[in-house]
Amino acid sequence: MDLYQQIFFTTLALAFGILHLSLYAYNRQFKSNLYFAVFLILYAISIFFDFQRMLIPDYEYNDLFLRIHHAVMPYRSIFGLLFIFSVFNLKLTRSFWVISGGLIITGFVATLNFDYFKLFLLWIFVYMLEVVWVLIGAIRRRQHGAWIISAGFVLLFILSLYDLALDFKLFPPVSNMTNGYQLGLGFLIISASVFLASDMARMNRSILEKEKQNKDAEIKRRLLEEADARKSQELLEAKNLQLAMLPKCVSEINGLEICFEMQTATEVGGDYYDFLLNEDGTLIVTIGDATGHGMKAGIMVSIIKSLFVTQVANMDFPAFFNMCSQTIRKMKLGNLYMTMLLLKIKNKKLTLSTAGMPPVLVFRAADQRIEELELKGAPLGAVNLFPYQTVEKELSVVDVILLMSDGLPELFNEKNEMLDYVRINEAFKAVAQKKATEISQHLLATAEQWRKDRPQHDDITIVVIKVKD
Repeated sequence: MDLYQQIFFTTLALAFGILHLSLYAYNRQFKSNLYFAVFLILYAISIFFDFQRMLIPDYEYNDLFLRIHHAVMPYRSIFGLLFIFSVFNLKLTRSFWVISGGLIITGFVATLNFDYFKLFLLWIFVYMLEVVWVLIGAIRRRQHGAWIISAGFVLLFILSLYDLALDFKLFPPVSNMTNGYQLGLGFLIISASVFLASDMARMNRSILEKEKQNKDAEIKRRLLEEADARKSQELLEAKNLQLAMLPKCVSEINGLEICFEMQTATEVGGDYYDFLLNEDGTLIVTIGDATGHGMKAGIMVSIIKSLFVTQVANMDFPAFFNMCSQTIRKMKLGNLYMTMLLLKIKNKKLTLSTAGMPPVLVFRAADQRIEELELKGAPLGAVNLFPYQTVEKELSVVDVILLMSDGLPELFNEKNEMLDYVRINEAFKAVAQKKATEISQHLLATAEQWRKDRPQHDDITIVVIKVKD
């Protein structure tokens, strides 16, 4: 009977130990499989030699088998404790190291001298208390599988305590069962294997779900990238179309040199500039600034350009401004408005009208001073009718006119300081003797040097008109 029990329980523990070792080799993320495999293999060795000493009554071999049995016991207990900590994702505590040290030392002494085996059993009892304490904590935290693992270990401990009671002859065997711990091990094998299988399946499901989520996220990211790329391409095309609608610098037109520069804050700008040359030689120049920037502002610019090209030559400036305001209001564009400036030059006579734009700077070459021309006016679209004003000035040889949107004077640097008109006047005056293209480039360079790494939040437009010698 003992032989059959030896073969059955040794084979059972060894087989499941090899099984869980294979599971660990398949997925090393589950270290609990490794600890449980070593725990079972050590238990198989312990069971084998425990039965072997009863099957071979010779005293010399009996003593050897018992020593091997005692030598294995501390390490099977330690790996059982490692298994518990690993299953419930716990860090190894100081008590774990103390108990492990106590088991190894007393187990070694008890292997050499059987009289110290009772001292070793005391540490086994402490080990059992530690396992029970960890299991109670896992149950209180309602961790997955806590009840299943607890049931297996409790049955193993109860039957192990039964064996200890028999060793101390506290009562006779029940139903002739002289070894109970191997039966308890069988219960533990079943409960732990069920838990590890379910935990592994649960983890695999989690991995599959995560992979699916990652795949979905990757598809979503790719779609967003494609949408962004398409949007960027559309904005680039809109910007190119907008720039194509705007004139380039002109080196000579009726004795005037004109240069236009625009630096947008986004792909599509809200600033606008243009010019017309009538058959009688009259030059009309405009610069404007729509509310904000981006696509909405770009729409406003397109509306104003169409009105400027088709209507401005047929009416005076105040009438044109009011016509634009009425058109914008009829289109119900909400809070979209447009500031605008119109300038006409004929026979060195300048006529100016403005609807909310910054002042015009005129460099007077004769006395090297800058004259500011500022008129009040409501933005286009704000009201139906407004009494816009007009001013006229005479121009002389090599005088220079500077038109700009508010993005230039209201440019902020890293210290939150505004560029303002004083610095612009100084920069303009310093290069007013140069060509129109050089003046505009110098002003843009001044703006870049001022803001440095601070982002540009508004469009910057510059128009330089120089009376040629």
